[in-house]
Amino acid sequence: MRELFTNSMTLLRTTAIVTGFLSTSLWQADAAPPDLDSKAVQDQIRSLIVPYVESEHVDGLSIGIVADGKTMTLHFGKALDNGTAPTDETVYEIGSASKVFTGVLLADAVQQGRVTLDQDAASLLPEGARMPDKDGKAISLLDLSIHRSGLPRLPDNMKDIGGDNPYSTYTSAQAIDFLKTYQLRRAPGAEAEYSNLAVSFLGYLLCHQSGMTYDELLAQRITGPLKMTSTTVTADKDVLKRLATPHSTPGRAVSTWEFADMPGAGGIRSNVIDMIRFAQANLNPPENDLGKAIDLAWQQHHPGNAKDFAMGLGWHIARDGTTRWHNGQTGGYHSMIMVNRQFSSAVVVLTNTATMEVDRLGEDLIRLLAGARVQPRVFEKTVDVPVAKMKRCEGRYQLVPGFVFDVNVVNDRLMVQLSGQPTFQVFPKSETEWFYKVVKATITFKTEDAGKFTELELFQNGVRQTAKRID
Repeated sequence: MRELFTNSMTLLRTTAIVTGFLSTSLWQADAAPPDLDSKAVQDQIRSLIVPYVESEHVDGLSIGIVADGKTMTLHFGKALDNGTAPTDETVYEIGSASKVFTGVLLADAVQQGRVTLDQDAASLLPEGARMPDKDGKAISLLDLSIHRSGLPRLPDNMKDIGGDNPYSTYTSAQAIDFLKTYQLRRAPGAEAEYSNLAVSFLGYLLCHQSGMTYDELLAQRITGPLKMTSTTVTADKDVLKRLATPHSTPGRAVSTWEFADMPGAGGIRSNVIDMIRFAQANLNPPENDLGKAIDLAWQQHHPGNAKDFAMGLGWHIARDGTTRWHNGQTGGYHSMIMVNRQFSSAVVVLTNTATMEVDRLGEDLIRLLAGARVQPRVFEKTVDVPVAKMKRCEGRYQLVPGFVFDVNVVNDRLMVQLSGQPTFQVFPKSETEWFYKVVKATITFKTEDAGKFTELELFQNGVRQTAKRID
């Protein structure tokens, strides 16, 4: 029961960085790619973006577009809670999109002859550390990058998973302690399972071998050569003063996320200009060692199947077989980067609101650049519910032992927290049915008794689950 519950609730686990795999499908272009200089095309692009702002799904939004060598940036909403609008210089946390940079760092180490993809990851460990294996099969560096190591999504000695800044105190020393005793459930390479731990530790191993911090290695091998001056992990003062205010839901400011010494799975901050530079380098790799590393990371290293996307090093490969992409989410930000060499196009989406809804925007924009006809999205409308009627929903609803929905009215908003996870606002479709904006999920309150509801039904990914009031 716990496993079923965990699987069905994965999309709500924003504290795990990963936000679920984008359901990008094969498309057929039926027209020439659009000209970014055309006002009609610019208006069409804006028409796809504006609904996300008008529906209040995001606080601020920065978009970068590359098409046939031309670039454009667009900005909407608020970067800061004082109403300041985002600009090209506004910085966002990019979350799991950081994994692509770690993939390129691995490819770069291969190009330098420092490692091989099939190398046993344990060979890079400090003295006294160990990596788990299964049936005599060791975890390779490639396994760590393409999520087939057999390591879990997160280690069980990470104590602050549901906190406001969950990765800030989790160190490589703790990860090494975890790996000393962890037993793999399957042999490395047998099956794909998304793991933040695996890619975080891959970044640590590459840094340990090089004798550099992740920021130093990133700057020397990628961001420095590409002149990505606003892309960093550490608290660089110039970057921090341009950091957009993070929000868990629109209008609700939360903490930024910091990382101890393992930021490779989700710790990078960047702006739209730098992410465009990175996209351009992947469209047309420079003729140097970095270009060779970018090409190696771009190659397919895992074929995928009906359940899992094919992968490069860090990159997911969409169902069309050509588009590389990765999204990312922290407690108050979301990002998406999509790059398609066939159409010489790329899209970057950065927002200071933790919502996966903008993944659809990235997909719609890349499809538009590929020549497909795309219509603006229509969002569900909300209704007004008096606070007195919201109060009927308040209470604690248990789904399974250890997993409880705490529902409270806070400042005229209905706020819901699931055990060990952040609190999110839900929005009313009616007095009893409410929906999340951070994920595609609804909760419905049922069976009123003495002015209180006695049940809460969660509907997500086609599955309905009922939680009973326990207070």
